Amino acid sequence: MSSGVPVSSTRAALILATFLGGLVMGVAAYALTDKGVDANPYASLPKIAEPAAAAEVARDLLNDDPKALSNQLDMTVLQQLQTAIDPLVDIRSIKFVGAVEKNGRVLAAYVAGGRISDGTDIVRGFVLRLTGDQIVGVN
Repeated sequence: MSSGVPVSSTRAALILATFLGGLVMGVAAYALTDKGVDANPYASLPKIAEPAAAAEVARDLLNDDPKALSNQLDMTVLQQLQTAIDPLVDIRSIKFVGAVEKNGRVLAAYVAGGRISDGTDIVRGFVLRLTGDQIVGVN
């Protein structure tokens, strides 16, 4: 009100009451209509200990033992493993990251560190898929 006329105390109280009433009604409407956090569509799977068969493969990779790997894995899985760790030529460390299980199927995740052919240090992650105690694939 640029005319310089003062606002009466009754009118000021009415304006303040309207503002506060709108604020309270807005908060109440939000509280009544808010659905909360949406449920996660990707439910988490239960974590399990490192599977023995996967630990053996990791140990054989670290020890650079192709004979032991060929005794444990079929040719298809060996090729998948080669693709997963490519371009590593010298594996110096392997770390078990975690494993999950659902309906008898297990995923065991690892991170391998080492050198590639030009001497650069890199890390590569891979996941071993197990059914029972058998490794059936590598991602």
